[in-house]
Amino acid sequence: MDSKKRQAIVLIHGIGEQRPMDTLRSFVAGLGEKKYYNKPDRLSDSLELRRYTLPSNSNRPITDCYELYWAHHFESGKILETLRWAARLITRQFFWRLDKTLRGVVGMIQIAGALLASIVGVLIARLVGSEALAATELYWLVGISGALLLGVLGSGWFITGSLADAARYLTPHPRNVAARNRIRADGLTLLKKLHEDGDYDRVVLVGHSLGSVIGIDLIRLAWDELRHPNPALLNDSNFRVKQTEAKAFDKCATALDGSSGAKDLADFQQRQHRLWCENRALGVPWLVTDFVTLGSPLAHASLLLDTRSVKLKQRQREGEYPQCPPLAERSTTFVDIKYQINEQFSTLKVGKHDASFGPTRWTNLYFPVRFASLGDPVGGPIASEFGPGVRDIPVRLSLGGWRATIYKLLLKPHTHYWSCDPGRPSADRARRKQLDDVTGTRDANTMLLDALKL
Repeated sequence: MDSKKRQAIVLIHGIGEQRPMDTLRSFVAGLGEKKYYNKPDRLSDSLELRRYTLPSNSNRPITDCYELYWAHHFESGKILETLRWAARLITRQFFWRLDKTLRGVVGMIQIAGALLASIVGVLIARLVGSEALAATELYWLVGISGALLLGVLGSGWFITGSLADAARYLTPHPRNVAARNRIRADGLTLLKKLHEDGDYDRVVLVGHSLGSVIGIDLIRLAWDELRHPNPALLNDSNFRVKQTEAKAFDKCATALDGSSGAKDLADFQQRQHRLWCENRALGVPWLVTDFVTLGSPLAHASLLLDTRSVKLKQRQREGEYPQCPPLAERSTTFVDIKYQINEQFSTLKVGKHDASFGPTRWTNLYFPVRFASLGDPVGGPIASEFGPGVRDIPVRLSLGGWRATIYKLLLKPHTHYWSCDPGRPSADRARRKQLDDVTGTRDANTMLLDALKL
């Protein structure tokens, strides 16, 4: 990489009434850099945002960190509307049919809901039948009703300020479309400016929680505009590129399946990066080398993105949503397009409109759910939904002592993918390897740095 060039990280925050820069500030602190600079954000239209710049060193070029801030596009939601959305999701499938990440949490909610509904139903039936309720039964009815009302009122701030964000972004209802479009437009504008700026050789897109859903939308929309070689950059040198990686890519992608081991997946991601380098040599503008998702609800994409009229799998077959690798039912990832320089013609292989995860690697970190509810039920493995080319990595908190224990009990891991205590992860590699083997997980902060490949 040219030492004069820079690389950029674009962080997309998750749900909640986020304030500008809060997520990016904690994220940069979690990278463990002792020296960084807070500078004006020259690319964003928001006057609330700035960028953090990590200086270059022997292993890394100058790195600019940007935040795609979108929370202001959604006003506080309505309690009943959001609860209806949540109820539809929870009752869409019986809990034993869900993946193990959601099975425990949803199962407890469904069972508790069924028991409460049965009790209330019996009591109401007796009232309708003009039967007098005993004092104990009346207490039960009033107590359950009061507890439900207090529960809704007590969690109202979370329902209207956080959960409502997910309900509106994930539901293409006419009243949500304008805000969804504004969020995507902001993201696309930032990506295009990064590509047009001329200072950057590489871009990494990081999506936390709902930010990962926004991220995949930006990738699938931006890729279609930036996948073709720039005619202004085409010359005799481009035409001499053999495109060996493009010619071999389909065979490698077809060989990858759910039974592929870690080495096979690592080899595939190396091939993806070589394809990206080859595309750049051809004058393809696309700079996004990596998509990193943290606690991503895309693990439950079929549940969240399916509608009554169309399923996610159908949208993937039709090329609306990309897969990794991008073959699906197609026989090839590329389309042959003829280009002309002066009087010379040459046919180049160009990625199809849904082939963004040909040259772009996808790494997904998640805290596994233990004992039905401990961990991060929002996230989970993504490969089953978007293809075996996604590198799923189960991780553990880079925190120690009482905080790690309390966070696990309170479902706090979801907001601590980059949090790291001083002195962690341990420099004792043997100890870390032992924890890896015993827990079946890797240190979250270590794996985040590995995924970013700074």
